[in-house]
Amino acid sequence: MIEILIYLLLGACTGLLAGMFGIGGGSILVPSLIFIFYNMDFESPIIVLMAIGTSLASIFFSAISSALSHHNKKSVEWSLVTPLSLGMILGAIVGAGYAATLSNEYLKWIITIFLIVIGIEMISGLTQALAKKDKKLIPMSKSIVPVHGTWIGFLSAIIGIGGGSFTTPLMIAGGYNIRKGIGTAAACGVPIAAAGAIGYMYYGQNTDANLPVGAIGYVFWPAVISISLASIFTAKLGANISHSVSEKTLKVSFGLFLIFVGIMVVTN
Repeated sequence: MIEILIYLLLGACTGLLAGMFGIGGGSILVPSLIFIFYNMDFESPIIVLMAIGTSLASIFFSAISSALSHHNKKSVEWSLVTPLSLGMILGAIVGAGYAATLSNEYLKWIITIFLIVIGIEMISGLTQALAKKDKKLIPMSKSIVPVHGTWIGFLSAIIGIGGGSFTTPLMIAGGYNIRKGIGTAAACGVPIAAAGAIGYMYYGQNTDANLPVGAIGYVFWPAVISISLASIFTAKLGANISHSVSEKTLKVSFGLFLIFVGIMVVTN
């Protein structure tokens, strides 16, 4: 019962922070779940993989809600979602399989580097600066877009995120405005999370470690259900709070927070 309350609290915090800072929940969920699973005495070799798989499964449900919301605001470039998603599904499945071959320590370093890079980006505002240039820097033809989707899906599945940190800058560099970038990234988060979670469930069946009760492969469903339910109710509250606080203050604070969490992950 205590564990369920912890997951509900984590889901509430994830939804709140994701709503405030306009990011997916993976950058919050993965490091948090690593700490929680260590304290729940899960077998050490599967802890990071379980955190990543559980994060992806949790993101799937919130990504659907987010995609519908952005669709209603006409901020999804659906002509790119399908070709991007084809590559993302392939990349996410391969990424999950590759992650299953890595040790906890390698995965921790990958997650730490990602969190520090995203933290620096939030502090410096590189994506916002790129958006203001309003120039097409890279091609986004239908033959190239699936290739972009493949590397985004691959990296996202290894880190345990919905891909927004990669898709949004890609869209902006391709000449789309930031609203279209965020909306399209939200829609693409659904296939990434689904394919990644399925991959972690499949590859996790082959582990020699003892999986906890309630897990299917590397996805721990008691956490997924609790996190998903709680985050739905707090995401809108976070979005409302973001409008009453300086955007720069929010992003610098959260950027520093991500850097701190990244360092904590690799030193744990």
